[in-house]
Amino acid sequence: MDNLEKLKNYLKGVLDDPSIKKWIDPLKYIGSLDNTLFLGAPEQKNLIWIKQNLLEDINKYTKKNFNFITKIVPLGEEEVVQDMQDIPRKNIGHNSRLQKKYTFDSLVQSDSNRIAYSFSYSVSEFPGKSYNPLYIYSDVGLGKTHLMQAIGNRIIQNNHRINVIYLTTSDFMNEYVEYTRLNKRSDFIKKYTSVDVLLIDDIQYITKWGGTSEQFYYIFNNLIQQDKQIVICSDKHPDNMPDLEKRIKSRFEMGAIVDIFPYDLEARIAILQKKIAERKNLFHNDFSIPNEVIEFLANAIKDNIRKLEGALNRLLGYADLKHSDLQSTTITLPFAKEALRPYMNIEKKIITIDTIQEFISDKFDIKIDELKAKNNSPKIALPRQVAMYLIKKLTRNPLAEIGMAFGGKHHTTVLHSIHKIEKMLQTDNDFSRKVNSYIEFFSD
Repeated sequence: MDNLEKLKNYLKGVLDDPSIKKWIDPLKYIGSLDNTLFLGAPEQKNLIWIKQNLLEDINKYTKKNFNFITKIVPLGEEEVVQDMQDIPRKNIGHNSRLQKKYTFDSLVQSDSNRIAYSFSYSVSEFPGKSYNPLYIYSDVGLGKTHLMQAIGNRIIQNNHRINVIYLTTSDFMNEYVEYTRLNKRSDFIKKYTSVDVLLIDDIQYITKWGGTSEQFYYIFNNLIQQDKQIVICSDKHPDNMPDLEKRIKSRFEMGAIVDIFPYDLEARIAILQKKIAERKNLFHNDFSIPNEVIEFLANAIKDNIRKLEGALNRLLGYADLKHSDLQSTTITLPFAKEALRPYMNIEKKIITIDTIQEFISDKFDIKIDELKAKNNSPKIALPRQVAMYLIKKLTRNPLAEIGMAFGGKHHTTVLHSIHKIEKMLQTDNDFSRKVNSYIEFFSD
């Protein structure tokens, strides 16, 4: 059964006969190209009605069940579509700067990244149609770049004609400077306004270069107006980028903003198990890694998956060096501690008011002095309340002492802050996961 017949069978189940006769029957078959079915609409009203009422549902169904989508074009443009079929297929993956190892399948899903994963997968299914722009943010080493590149790799896999470019903001800045030096600024603009999917990493650095920011804004607007997909990664929410221009910030907020939380112990263990399986073919010896060693690694490194992966690589490399003459061996817990001693601090963290204040100031991108100041704006008040809650939960400091550490706050103010956070933890699941990840960071 060809794609046109599959589409007709689907429509018979969702539309009545008069609707099919009025809106669908007049459509003319033009052809198929790259898993896309092209149909021509003889009148503008057919085109508008289908796009507004039906096309999104059609494509969700056919993409999921048959791996094709439908595009409706005005009759008269069918020659353009048919001419496209004679163009040689372009393999543009080598220009995308993507690393093929970053896929959705190679990323472990957990509560920490489930929302970001879902939004990213949707974008890879329908670039330019679902969430545009998609803005992903998190602390360093939690998988933002992996998700971004997975989007690009899957889009290219589904359609090799789509022009995808991945680059960091530093790459973008340096390239713009070079084009400007060569008096080819217009070529720079043309290059980036002609892409279908732009993936740009570390956007927080865009505020450092005024000229680059201006060019980015122009390119951003141009691509959005063309329904071209933009995906942005950052280590900060747009609200926490004080030097970001309001017009750029408003553009970021027009799509979807999603974050990735620090991974819990169970997720870190799952990630290690997946990485161990992937690395079996990279080393000469088939090392056995007991659960107690995996749990030791997962407990020792909590805030950075990239660092966790690096520790695993060191452990396997150290084992390969020490036991290269053996066909197989078991990596013991004492051996793991010896191998990783210079790589990480596995001693118990000393938890004090100061360490928690430093931690919260870093997480919320505010100064410690702001936590202690008489500033009750939401940007400062919430982090301060979270810090008070953590200090009360993780230390033995009395309320009065906690209050003194925050600019001389009364102990009743501290108690009010703690109660407020406790209520938020009961009603806001995302906030609860985030605060619990902070607690786990300080726990053994």
